[in-house]
Amino acid sequence: MQTSKIILWPLAFLLLGIVFVGAKEPELRQLNVVFRHADRTPETFPKRFPNDPHMYESFHPIGPGGLTNEGKRRVYHLGEVLRNRYRDFLGSSRDDHRESLFAISSDVARTKMSLQLILVGLYPPSADSKWHEQLEWQPIPTYYNEFSKDTFFNSDRCQMFIDELTRVRSLPDVQKKLGKFDTYLEELRKTVGKKSKLNLNDILLLHNNLDIEKRMNLTMLPWMNDVLADERLIEMRRLYYEINSYTDLLKRLLSGFMLRKINEDMFEASTNANFTRKVTLYGGHDKNIIALLQSLKIYDGHFPDFTSALIFELWFHDKGYYVKVRIRRFFTI
Repeated sequence: MQTSKIILWPLAFLLLGIVFVGAKEPELRQLNVVFRHADRTPETFPKRFPNDPHMYESFHPIGPGGLTNEGKRRVYHLGEVLRNRYRDFLGSSRDDHRESLFAISSDVARTKMSLQLILVGLYPPSADSKWHEQLEWQPIPTYYNEFSKDTFFNSDRCQMFIDELTRVRSLPDVQKKLGKFDTYLEELRKTVGKKSKLNLNDILLLHNNLDIEKRMNLTMLPWMNDVLADERLIEMRRLYYEINSYTDLLKRLLSGFMLRKINEDMFEASTNANFTRKVTLYGGHDKNIIALLQSLKIYDGHFPDFTSALIFELWFHDKGYYVKVRIRRFFTI
């Protein structure tokens, strides 16, 4: 099962021009796909959540935060879905990806692996390029920037973002929003066993971990189910994302670099006849999808599930271009 939403913008949204309505059938010209990595194991923080018994597990052989087999199947299936949806656009040749594809992820093992797996489903080898009788796979280059230099996926680690976020969190209206949860945070601190005060980052990690542990059918103590079902935890996670994009500067720092790259590629595709790239894949995190949705002013408060995708389609219609944005929230395999 899957859910999706389609948003239409004239390409003026990306600073390119105006749409002129014509009689011809629209023609797809370029794709940019930003997707969240596949299902993973919990990340272990025994000092933050000492009462969670799973914080002391090794999750061998996957390790904390590693892709599960279900996740591997799901992101592979996402590649198949994209192949089937855009078959006509991608063409019959599955090997012509050297000039038509660029695939990049964050500098994290689970996003790198997810990028490789989506490519297996999206670009299976043709008969001519099949090099192993029992292996439906062909090597495709992928890229990433070092964590400290990554402006696409980890710009929330840059000093300018940190300084602005610190300023925003001290604003009276933000302090008022946070203050509503003081009593709850103290109750939650005692429940999870943390010695020091909980913060919004703790809330994000806690909600992610409890949700994953439940999905994996790990033992859930009564307090774990109670905390996961508490609407206040959800509200605080939403507040985390709201504060992280509270000002235009925060929005620009979180998603501006990626949006600029998408803009540049679409501009090239619409003006340069020699531009051959059809698809750009961005293998990232839920925070990246949320940041883009917030910048586009279409974020509705949901948390993107594993392998959720935000797809930017560049279309040509007679004399003009427009952008169609698809939001695919989850895939069930």
